[in-house]
Amino acid sequence: MKAGRWNGTAIAGLLAAAIAAADGRPAATAGDGGQEPRRRARNVIFFVGDGMGVSTVTAARVFSVGVGAQLVVDQFPYTALSRTYSEDAITPDSAPTMSAMMTGVNTNQSVIGFGPSTEPNDFNADGDGDASWTLLELAKARGMKVGVVSTAQITHATPAATYAHVNQRNNENDIALQALPTDPTYNQRLGTGVDVLMGGGRRFFVPNGVADEEGGTGSRTDGRDLRAAFQAAGYRYVWNTAGFNALAPSSLPVLGLFERGHMEYEADRPTDLGGEPGIVEMTVKAIELLEGAPRNGADGYFLMVEAGRIDHAHHEGNAYRALTDTEALDAAIGAAAQLVDLRETLIVVSADHSHVFNIAGYPMRPLQELPYPINSHEAGYAGAVSRGHGILDLVYDLDQTTGHVSESADAGGVPYTVLGYLNGPGYRNGSRVDPRSDPFPGRGGAIPSGPWDPAYLQEAAVPLGSETHSGEDVAIYAIGPGAEAVRGTVKNTAIFRVMKDALGLR
Repeated sequence: MKAGRWNGTAIAGLLAAAIAAADGRPAATAGDGGQEPRRRARNVIFFVGDGMGVSTVTAARVFSVGVGAQLVVDQFPYTALSRTYSEDAITPDSAPTMSAMMTGVNTNQSVIGFGPSTEPNDFNADGDGDASWTLLELAKARGMKVGVVSTAQITHATPAATYAHVNQRNNENDIALQALPTDPTYNQRLGTGVDVLMGGGRRFFVPNGVADEEGGTGSRTDGRDLRAAFQAAGYRYVWNTAGFNALAPSSLPVLGLFERGHMEYEADRPTDLGGEPGIVEMTVKAIELLEGAPRNGADGYFLMVEAGRIDHAHHEGNAYRALTDTEALDAAIGAAAQLVDLRETLIVVSADHSHVFNIAGYPMRPLQELPYPINSHEAGYAGAVSRGHGILDLVYDLDQTTGHVSESADAGGVPYTVLGYLNGPGYRNGSRVDPRSDPFPGRGGAIPSGPWDPAYLQEAAVPLGSETHSGEDVAIYAIGPGAEAVRGTVKNTAIFRVMKDALGLR
């Protein structure tokens, strides 16, 4: 599903109406000296684009709808910048950043759900500090329904930070147990449990040496099959499209594990042999399940949806998959905005961190988008519009004297691409060559046909096996009741307070 499916007049009209409703305050009563508080949110949906920095959003916009058009998030009325540093590092990983957004407490690298006195792996052997309350736990304590959806492993750092507390994010076998109501290490703050858990990571629920439904082996060393344990605890367990499609509100609580490891990239999902839902389908299903659940006392829900594989594609140095997964996330946000009542549902979108990913040179817009005629151009420039509106292409520039468009070149006369990485596996060891004939192996060892090829690894300046995060600020987007608090340049812990205050949680 293309992100553009959720753009245009329909979504613009929907957002305009929601802005007016969310911004409207009830009329003041006699003698109150002012206006009543804004409407409180009944529900909160928090979308996290893992690794979705500003450069990724910009590149995804160009790729998906064109440089002058709008993604769904571009139409949200409230925006801010989020500072992502952790307590012990300038450039963070996902554990402390998601913990900060979910608890309002800044913490250290690799630590999930504890404050800054807890170091990774408790290497000082002084014990962990007090566990911080997460927004999901606070919502559950009030009696709300709660859900966690991710295209990564459901025990990975970002989703885990909603429901678990560990001093090492890599302990995913332990994280899985904290969500199991019958386990001695169960997180008791979850009450009856997380109502919707959907994503990848089946291997952390299956014993090692045991084959799962798709023939992959488990990673648990304790011999326990958590698929059966969750079912014994009352969960409906599903692993494929057929089981997913059959889910209804009466199925709650639900555990969906659609891959042994991380779920497929959006670009690869259509060829997945086992069949699995995408982020749009999981978002829609989760909302339908939570909206349709019987109300017991307090109503409403909190849902976190993570596009986890944006981050992984960047680590691979493969911009194509980072952009297509960002596009899919934007489509999921659009689907949610159309499905819910934005007068009572706050939607917040942000990222945990950025990447060393950049848009380089002075690339022109495609020929079809220029506001003036040009005299001549190199043959390749004519195809720029089909290559993500020029974003997955060479840098083309205009000679302002002759009116001729040609490839921009480096100091040695070799063309270069619009997108690139400061470090990562795309480092070319030796002299640069024209990206259109570059024999450097791409994803899966394939030799790409050019920088527009889905297998192409963008060039990196520093050789690393895995590209790294960056320490730059990321964006926050919001709409719905309480969204007006999203403004300025803030620490990422402010996102927790915005959502908490919108729900009136204490």
